[in-house]
Amino acid sequence: MSKSLKKRKNHWTNKVHESVLCRDEDGELGLELRGGAENGLFPVIGDLLPDKLFQDELLLEVNDTPVAGLTTRDVHAVVKHSKDPVRLKCVKQAVLLFLKLTPARFRERTTQ
Repeated sequence: MSKSLKKRKNHWTNKVHESVLCRDEDGELGLELRGGAENGLFPVIGDLLPDKLFQDELLLEVNDTPVAGLTTRDVHAVVKHSKDPVRLKCVKQAVLLFLKLTPARFRERTTQ
């Protein structure tokens, strides 16, 4: 089997996890989103209710819809129109992950 087909032990995709959220009686998920393409960043989990998710994780998908590269407003729209339960695929941020996934044109703006 070729090396590219073998799963690498320390590859960032092995650290992706899924969390399931349900709306409360007010229709809220208790989730804040930050970052977004308008800031040259991936969508990031902001403040949230205890024991739900971890703050500052990168948000990759909402109910199997990729959200990387979307603006915060667009990610809010995807979340708003998602039916319960809302499944979020996230991964903890790391400098190497940021460098691998972020286009160079955004990195130049965000590091200055």
